[in-house]
Amino acid sequence: MKLNKLLGTGLGVVLALSASASDLNEARIYINPGHGGWGPNDRPMATINYAQLDTLGFFETNTNLVKALSLKDELEKAGVGYVRMSRTVNGVVAEGDKNRTENDQYTETQPGESGTQQLVTLSVITQDVEANNMDYFISIHSNAATEGTSTNYPLLLYRGTDNASGNGLTNAREMALDAWQYVNKNDITYKSAYTSETSNNSRGDISFYGSSSTNSMGYTGYLGVLKHGCDGFLSEGCFHTYQPERQRLLNKDYCKQEGVRYARAIRAWFGDNSETQGCIMGTVKDKYNSLENDLYNYKVNSVDAYAPLNNVTVVLQDADGQEVARYTTDNEYNGVFVFTDLEPGTYNLVFDIEGFWPETEPIEVVANETAFINQRLTDLEHEEPSDEEVVEEVLDYPHPEQDGDIAAAGYYNFTKDLELNDVAALEGLTVRRAILRDNKYYVLAVDADKAPKLMVLDPATGALIKEMSTEGIVTEGYNGKTMPYVLSDIGFTTDGAIIGTNSTIIGKENNAYQTGDFYVYKWQGDETTALEDAKPVVLATLATNTSNSLAASGNNNSNFIANTIAVSGSSDEFQLYFDSHPGNDWTTDYDMRYLCWNFKNGEWIGFQKNNADFTAPQIGEAAQIVLSPLAKSRFIIDGTITKPQEFIIDWMSETGVILAEFSEDIPVESKGANYFRYADKIYMSAPVCEENEGTYSYKVRLYDVTNGIDHAQNVGDTEAAITSSELLPMSSAGVVDNADIDLYLMVGNDVVRYTTKGVEQAASPARIYAYDLSYTESESSYTIHFKLNEDATAVDLLLTNPESGETVETISLGALEKGENETTISRTELPAEQLNWSIKATADNVTRFTKVSDDSALYQYYAPYGVAIDKSPESDYFGRIYVTNTAAGTVSAGNPAQAQTSSVGVYVLGADISDITNQGSTAYKGTISWSGSTGMGPRKAAVAADGRVFLCDASADNAGIYYMDPETFEITTLFPGATNNAGSLSIDGTYVCGQITAVGVRGEGASTQLYAIDKTASGSSWKKFVNVYNIGESNTWTAAPNESKAASSYVGNDNSSVVPVSTGYWAASYRGAGSNSTANPCMFYYSDQYGDAVFNSAEPNIISESSQNGALAVNEKESLVALSVNGGVGIYSYKMKEGIPEVTEEFKIVMPEMGGYVNDFEFDYAGNLYAVSNSGERLSIWAMPTSDNSCITPAKKSLVLNSVYTGIENTAVVTRIAPNPTTGLIHISAAAEIETVEVYNIAGAQVMRVANVGANTVSIDLADLASGIYFVKVNNGKAVKVIKR
Repeated sequence: MKLNKLLGTGLGVVLALSASASDLNEARIYINPGHGGWGPNDRPMATINYAQLDTLGFFETNTNLVKALSLKDELEKAGVGYVRMSRTVNGVVAEGDKNRTENDQYTETQPGESGTQQLVTLSVITQDVEANNMDYFISIHSNAATEGTSTNYPLLLYRGTDNASGNGLTNAREMALDAWQYVNKNDITYKSAYTSETSNNSRGDISFYGSSSTNSMGYTGYLGVLKHGCDGFLSEGCFHTYQPERQRLLNKDYCKQEGVRYARAIRAWFGDNSETQGCIMGTVKDKYNSLENDLYNYKVNSVDAYAPLNNVTVVLQDADGQEVARYTTDNEYNGVFVFTDLEPGTYNLVFDIEGFWPETEPIEVVANETAFINQRLTDLEHEEPSDEEVVEEVLDYPHPEQDGDIAAAGYYNFTKDLELNDVAALEGLTVRRAILRDNKYYVLAVDADKAPKLMVLDPATGALIKEMSTEGIVTEGYNGKTMPYVLSDIGFTTDGAIIGTNSTIIGKENNAYQTGDFYVYKWQGDETTALEDAKPVVLATLATNTSNSLAASGNNNSNFIANTIAVSGSSDEFQLYFDSHPGNDWTTDYDMRYLCWNFKNGEWIGFQKNNADFTAPQIGEAAQIVLSPLAKSRFIIDGTITKPQEFIIDWMSETGVILAEFSEDIPVESKGANYFRYADKIYMSAPVCEENEGTYSYKVRLYDVTNGIDHAQNVGDTEAAITSSELLPMSSAGVVDNADIDLYLMVGNDVVRYTTKGVEQAASPARIYAYDLSYTESESSYTIHFKLNEDATAVDLLLTNPESGETVETISLGALEKGENETTISRTELPAEQLNWSIKATADNVTRFTKVSDDSALYQYYAPYGVAIDKSPESDYFGRIYVTNTAAGTVSAGNPAQAQTSSVGVYVLGADISDITNQGSTAYKGTISWSGSTGMGPRKAAVAADGRVFLCDASADNAGIYYMDPETFEITTLFPGATNNAGSLSIDGTYVCGQITAVGVRGEGASTQLYAIDKTASGSSWKKFVNVYNIGESNTWTAAPNESKAASSYVGNDNSSVVPVSTGYWAASYRGAGSNSTANPCMFYYSDQYGDAVFNSAEPNIISESSQNGALAVNEKESLVALSVNGGVGIYSYKMKEGIPEVTEEFKIVMPEMGGYVNDFEFDYAGNLYAVSNSGERLSIWAMPTSDNSCITPAKKSLVLNSVYTGIENTAVVTRIAPNPTTGLIHISAAAEIETVEVYNIAGAQVMRVANVGANTVSIDLADLASGIYFVKVNNGKAVKVIKR
């Protein structure tokens, strides 16, 4: 129980003593559902089905009460001592409320009226709380921002400041901070901030609002409802101005779940864990459609970008398939479903909904928790979904056969290598369509009488290979009329059939414009007949002179159709797109329409028509459509009076949409572009026609349209090679030949070919990234400093929201050179009060797997066995490269011009491959007497997220793991006091480590884990154990490993590697050619989820060559693995499916400079690959192929940009104090120059002071201080706790 006593009011201050209940069954809980009436101040807002002020729609009054009553029910079910509510009904207003409406049927009562209490006045509520000795207070609300914006997250406000509860309170701040983890646990909504597990948006109201006042009872705060002596908080559970969230709040079960979350927080506060059941809450939505409504402004790419399904039923089954319950979603466009009171265990959610593929999803229910799911269903218009997300490609544009290490260039240089003038087969003809396929030109041309010729030409010579048959093509129109074209256009199916149509005018009965029936033809080869020898067959006919044909031809009285067509799909199942407009010519302002006919099993089964927002004269008779390579149901319209435009057929309405217009500036007369794939890009081969004083010249320009034709990028130009005195039909096509591209241009009866073959292209650079990010500041500005490892074509400064991580502004810095760079930004230019920042660097693409290192001294090492790189931007040593050299000697491999002599130990390089510590040819070896034997120690290295370096030794004398201080390069054993018995280390009789052949590290801070391949632990030389040490922030270990075992696939050779990733670890070892086996493979993956190896390179056998010397690196960001294979590297991509990787070989490259094998690989932050070999006596660096050579490096989170100058110019933000704990020496790094360092003991007494430092780093020795806790202050800034041991 809580006891409040008035101690004194002489100074207007009320103090209170409190003693809260410790058990739930004694606790007194006060619930205040915010608002209460149906008036304009009770947050009425329009929803899709209801107007503003409609009581069936959204009122915060209503949703707050639903949540509160749910909370009350949950607490009483749990056996709470007493629950008191400020109100239990809606429509409550205070006496004399001028905003009272006809729906407000209750007037506020006096506190304490038995059974009738309805309170809404804040001061009255606080008095009621005060008078009833409550233990826990909660006021339930939802928040508001600008209507229609995407701001959405919870906010908990207690009375007080961010640092302390207000006067008269004991635990309000702690209550809110603790409740946050429960309140924020809602995974079916979009949150714009506070999404990390460590976030907490619990604030003191005085700090949050920036002001306060004191009420008559002496309580100081900002929010009136909190001005009482009961600990607690006000909860803004979400933002009802985020419209999809408002639709969810119309679902009572959704609101009740918020009440459940509050109940969990309160029960947890009072130590109650009696709840034995759990819940499920989810949404069911349409995977391929969004809800577009003026009252449903959703966050793009969020869970709300998919249309919620109304009035559909979700069935819950138990693990045995027996139905437990069913839930039908409401009609409020939220798709929410909820199941409650469920025993823990595995259930199945069955989504068998009309119009969608049926799906069943397992879900695990845990006691006292809600399990969440956002299920997106695939409609029947799309392929049946599989377990993995599949990006639907337009299969009509196949991927060419190319080496796996080829990536697209940023620009290509071309030369003309073929010119054919006056191709005889085309003489006197007008080309209507030319398609380059299978190294043949398929050309549809017509003579002066529009009689068609379908020809196959040799593109290299122009020779006629075959004139295809047009036998059976209908030439006579309706009542002897002439059709516009008896064969108007052609297209190919994916399996090589030609589809063609006539162009005609379909009319209703006795229509004067009609010219004849519409025919769809097909030419198709078979096992005995080549395509060129095939005859056309009629697939479909649409008769004219009947109203029954109008809808399928455009739904006008007369429909001029199929001047141009496009085809998508196979000959058995394809879509035929064509144009349509009223009338019988191209001069009348009639609107264009586009149709899609569906064919299945060779038969026409249906159609869809869409209106366009332009007329026939605006597009012109010369316009052609070509299938879009970007997505299904799209085509691109291109003519001589308009730019290319992408049009999408809308299958749900009759209004089509122009998605995009070609963004580049080419003469409008240009037409005839075609599209093809190259690596991961989609290219557009576009004719460029330029007119000058009546002369037309023609060339080809290559565009990258991967991101849409409205984001086209010029990636290659050719010379003009054809001219004419009149505008001629033109087309272009691209052909991929491994890394090379041929571009063909046909103009009239001339053909030109351009090629990249034999043409010098831009050299591939390294993958680029920025490092050494810092700033200096003045009263008015910041100077941003950074370095680049490569010349950049573009650099951007990204300013980001510290809470959400979203980029709020991008500042272009232009092209910058490799090395040191800086830029200045004024505080007044900063778009927010506080910002984080990053540097995005972009360079030319890496088009092949490219060596970017040379044979200079810094790449030469006599016996290197390990390479490790600091890849954590939060580390003081980000970008550093550590090379371990196991034996001393002078490099001779490769006959270097200046041979390097290297010693045993560790070499430290900067990100730019510089000797940043000026160590020269002498390795850092610490005080360890390394054996000096090749491959022993220091053998391999690993770098933790905070920059700590761990080394291993495989010898018996120096067996174990070592820690190297990245600041001083001192090296100490990880196992102080260990006894070494022939390579077996023990402490007080406990085995701690053995001879270690490889190390790896994952995690950060207290979650840091060290992995090691131990050749001693198993007792069998042919089976190595993997040890796991939960090292945390320590640099020593004195117990047995947390785990030490071999998986079902294991490491069987000393030449091995282990690379921990977020979900497990990858391991590799040397296996001879043909020795890859399930038990002892070249490579395997161990899953934390399954507790065993779930992939190995022998099942299926993807490696038949030698994997000497077991080198391995993993780029988890790009899902790539590098493995030593056949004297070089094998690069493998992987996709995780239910926690198991599906591995695909991308390419294999021999690396002659490595001398036959590789000892270790490592990826850097940008994805460059580093390799070391004692045989090749080299460190070599290879740029991995990429068509997007850009990388974003975030500055440390401590390097915050403030728009307001603090006035403390010399205050330094401490970025690192290490080691911590320490036995003596600590190294301090700061973002700004350090002037003073002060050390205080736990009593607050200063025990040490260092002044006039004048640098960003300093080391001080605490060895003379007693063991205990100390606080270090830099430049009189915030104290940092340091533990002295």
